[in-house]
Amino acid sequence: MSRSVIQLVPVLLALACCAPPPPPTGQARADAATLAACRQHADAVYDRVHRDTIYTIPSTNTPYSANYTPGLVDRGLAQRYAHDDMVRDCVRNTGTEAEPPINGQPTR
Repeated sequence: MSRSVIQLVPVLLALACCAPPPPPTGQARADAATLAACRQHADAVYDRVHRDTIYTIPSTNTPYSANYTPGLVDRGLAQRYAHDDMVRDCVRNTGTEAEPPINGQPTR
């Protein structure tokens, strides 16, 4: 191989990496639409169930609040897990994953 061809290989590889991604397939668009619908449904359920927390002003960051502890990193994790679990269940029950579970047990 000539020296110019060897020097051209990295340039061609770099150009190949810069190519735009292929357009999404019909299944990918359907999966994205299903995920968006499930997230919207989970948000609506959360808004309905936690109506009291949506319309109250939190007093945790007010100057005289004695109940704020900045070191708590798990604040709100239970609600976030419940929301994500609801979205996962919704996607699973629509049949968009490889195989929906049978009798609550995932198939292998």
